[in-house]
Amino acid sequence: MTRVALVLGSGGLAGTAFHAGLLSALAVRGWDARDADVVVGTSAGSTTGALLRAGFPPADLLARMTGEPMSPDGERLLGGVPPVQGARRHGPPRLSPASLGLLGRALVRRPGSMPPGVLLAAALPRGTAPTDEISAVYDPLHETWPDRPLWVCAVRLDTGERVVFGRDRTDVPVGTAVTASCAVPGLYVPPVVDGVQHVDGGAWSLCNADLVVGAGVDLVVVSAPMSTTARISRSPRGLARLQLDRELRAVRRSGLPVLVVQPDGPTRALMAGTGMDASRRPAIARHVHETVLDAVDPRQLERLLG
Repeated sequence: MTRVALVLGSGGLAGTAFHAGLLSALAVRGWDARDADVVVGTSAGSTTGALLRAGFPPADLLARMTGEPMSPDGERLLGGVPPVQGARRHGPPRLSPASLGLLGRALVRRPGSMPPGVLLAAALPRGTAPTDEISAVYDPLHETWPDRPLWVCAVRLDTGERVVFGRDRTDVPVGTAVTASCAVPGLYVPPVVDGVQHVDGGAWSLCNADLVVGAGVDLVVVSAPMSTTARISRSPRGLARLQLDRELRAVRRSGLPVLVVQPDGPTRALMAGTGMDASRRPAIARHVHETVLDAVDPRQLERLLG
């Protein structure tokens, strides 16, 4: 039986809709993402990963985005809990950098040794939007870390190091790890774990796909909402594509085949603008679902999955 790693990348609220459309379509075509042997989740991907590891059906990811009725399992887990609606800033904006200490460390390190996103997270003002809406969804779902690996990526604001909760640490609640992974720099209040502020794992990498090397899997499935099928070198999506390509080269060099899904032109048009606009989620989720259904041959998918 093929062992599969599922990599779920960043993307804000639009990213959760992208993941929902993709994974619900793959379920129709014969693969249930709850069966993934390893789930790597970053920011929006961490929320989807935590839902899957709680047993939330992929079909209900789509139903939850579109407001349609969920299955009994979906209702049992999240009935009456609305999707996260977005950040609400509290108080006046701050002006000072979130981490002067981290900026100072960056000055004495070798240039390029720290991802640009980490430096940006340190330089931006500390966010003021509370994370209560996120933790209210994910805190009740997991009393302990799931038996099957769920790796949730965040970044320490004191050292700039990537933290992989669920792999390196399981002494932090899943809900806390997801909240840290979703703490967009400059927007959300950075959650504190062991006295250290943490921010969105996307500051290190938008997908963190390199983590699957050596994970004992046979196939990697990547959902990359912030990347692109086009090679646009000077756009944010183009830079995301370059970052992902670099990580996937290392994955392929290790001998692992990769199935990667990235926004095409029509999908990018639907996702244009802020990724935190909740009103766009139904259209994005439905479009990605239909696009993937059209693109995936169930017989080829069955052969790929063994």
